[in-house]
Amino acid sequence: MKNIFYLLLFAIAVLAGACSANDQFRVNGTLKGKPTMNLRAGYYSDGAYRPIITAAREGEFEFFGSASQPTILEITDYDYRPLGRLYVVNGETYEIHLDPADPYAVEASGNDLSSRWASFLRDNADNMRKHTNATVAGYVGSHPSDVLSTLLLITAFDASGAPEEADSLMALIDPQARPSSLTESYNYLLQRLVTSTALGPVPPMKYVDNRDSLQSFNPARQKLSLITLTTNQTDRTDSIVPALRRMSKRYGKSKLAVLDFSLEPDTMEWKRSTRTDSASWSQGWAAGGLAAMSVDGLGAPSLPFVVLCDSSGTQLYRGPSIGAAEKLINSLLKKD
Repeated sequence: MKNIFYLLLFAIAVLAGACSANDQFRVNGTLKGKPTMNLRAGYYSDGAYRPIITAAREGEFEFFGSASQPTILEITDYDYRPLGRLYVVNGETYEIHLDPADPYAVEASGNDLSSRWASFLRDNADNMRKHTNATVAGYVGSHPSDVLSTLLLITAFDASGAPEEADSLMALIDPQARPSSLTESYNYLLQRLVTSTALGPVPPMKYVDNRDSLQSFNPARQKLSLITLTTNQTDRTDSIVPALRRMSKRYGKSKLAVLDFSLEPDTMEWKRSTRTDSASWSQGWAAGGLAAMSVDGLGAPSLPFVVLCDSSGTQLYRGPSIGAAEKLINSLLKKD
């Protein structure tokens, strides 16, 4: 009788272990150069973003997650620079090899899609660096029944400057190759991007300044207006602030007005981070991130995001590159 009892306990333990394994996925990884460093990972599941913080010790790391439906998992360094991605499914174990200096040099195994995704990035690294959108569009057009088309479109295609093309490419993909678990949030984003409001004239914008006063930014008051949307996790200090300083010094406010809009969740953190900017331009904040009342109408897909418009509010540039915006501003204002 006692033996039967122990056998029953053993059977229950085995079943519990099997259920546990099937309710999660496992990721084992290595980093080229064997660094010891902190890592972040994250994925969307059941309507929420699931963040993971882990560490690589001498280049090796391991973590677990759980997603009720297949989803995309992204691994970044601690400063949110992308290192690699996987298509994860509960019950599976993944091996991923990453190069912190080259996000296209990824190797992955664990399921067919993750392996082919990594192979595509390695085989097309040069084209992805130079002509990302064209490379992705080419694959989508020739592989409409492949889920990899959806993965590439969602993660690599820059829809900020080509929302209509992104929408058309998504429509090309067969329904069974674009499962709702992957596309729901992306389709919502595209709908925001292709609205007439997002692509139309930029209206006056309300914001809170660093003295907690409500201010208004009006593009009609100057020849050109530049609006930057950032947080402290973007390349704000390294590239955006120096560019704003250069342009503000070169052009008067009657020619170029700048609104440096922070979407930092914490106002105190925003104020601390801007204290050393010595800004001669307008700096503002609004609650709600990309869904903030003054910002939502711009249809920004991600951060950082830059909008350049003329005095009528007509958008001359919209995208992630402060360098591209500065080049256009210089070409437009050097004629004066």
